[in-house]
Amino acid sequence: MKIEIPLKALSVNEAFYGKHVKTVKCRDYENDVMKVLKNKSCIFGPVQVHYKFYLKNHKKADYDNCIKVTQDLLVKKHYIQDDSMIYLATIEKIPSEEDKTEIEILPLDNVLPVC
Repeated sequence: MKIEIPLKALSVNEAFYGKHVKTVKCRDYENDVMKVLKNKSCIFGPVQVHYKFYLKNHKKADYDNCIKVTQDLLVKKHYIQDDSMIYLATIEKIPSEEDKTEIEILPLDNVLPVC
């Protein structure tokens, strides 16, 4: 499943006060992304996720700060069962003239069961 979000990814620093209180900017971003994301079938079980963050301000952005809010929205929109089911992820930070995020989600078949 391939997804494109034509918005700048929101960093964890912009998204939360403290650990768990969402900022207004976060709630607005979530609403905007939910409007963009199409309804698709949920992938159940272990998955691999490939993130590409295209960023205008790439020199100041930490690549891992963009993941949390985006990942939570994948669960909220029922693209994946739960973010704990992500067993493999790749993350690219790409200098760009426009901010956007591309995500590819694939089932991961070779995960050993947890005892």
